[in-house]
Amino acid sequence: MNDSRRDFRALLAALITFFGLLIGAKWHFLVAAILAVGVYTGVYLISKPKLMIGNTEIEALENAEEIKAIYQKLQIDQKKLTEAAASIKDTSIKAKTNELAKITNDIEFYLENNPKEISKSRHFLDYYIGTAREIVDNYNDLDRANVSADKFNDIKEKTKESLDLLIKIFASQRDAYHKDKINKLEVETDLLEQTIKLGGDIK
Repeated sequence: MNDSRRDFRALLAALITFFGLLIGAKWHFLVAAILAVGVYTGVYLISKPKLMIGNTEIEALENAEEIKAIYQKLQIDQKKLTEAAASIKDTSIKAKTNELAKITNDIEFYLENNPKEISKSRHFLDYYIGTAREIVDNYNDLDRANVSADKFNDIKEKTKESLDLLIKIFASQRDAYHKDKINKLEVETDLLEQTIKLGGDIK
C-alpha cells in the first residue's frame, strides 16, 4: 500500500469518527477531535506495509529498507542480464551470458529465502553483478557500433575471458551459500563408502 492510500484510509476513518461522535453521539467538539486524531494515527500506523522479500518478513532485520533495495536491484540486474543475452549474436558469448544470468537467478532464489545473507553479500551483489552487466552492455554497444572487424575480434576475446572469470566467481558465490550442506553430503558419502568397504559389495 502506498502512502497516498494510507493517508486516505486514515483520514476517512478519522472523519467518520469525528462526525459520528460530534453529530451522532453529540459529544463535545474537542473530545471528538482528539479521538479522531487518535484514530487517524492508529489507522495510519496499522496500515503501514510490511517489508517483505518473497514470503519472508524482514522488518526486524537491521537496515531492512536497505536490504530490500539491494535485493530489488539484484532482481533488476538478473532480468537485464537475461534480456542482454537474448540480443547477443555470438553463440559463445550468448551462452556465457545466459550462464551468468542462470547463476544470478540461483543466487536471487537463495537470498529470497535467506534475506539475512543479503548484507553479507553486498560487495558481490554491487560489484561483481554490476561488472557483469557493464561488460555485457559494453559488448552489445560496440557490436551495434560496427567497429572494425579486427578490433571487434579483440573485444570478443576479452569479453569471453571476462565472462569465463565471472562465471567462476558467480558459481563460487552460489556454492558458498550451500557450503554446510555440501560438506555434510561429502561426509555422509565418505561414511557410506567406508561402510560399503567394511561390509563388502551390496548385492
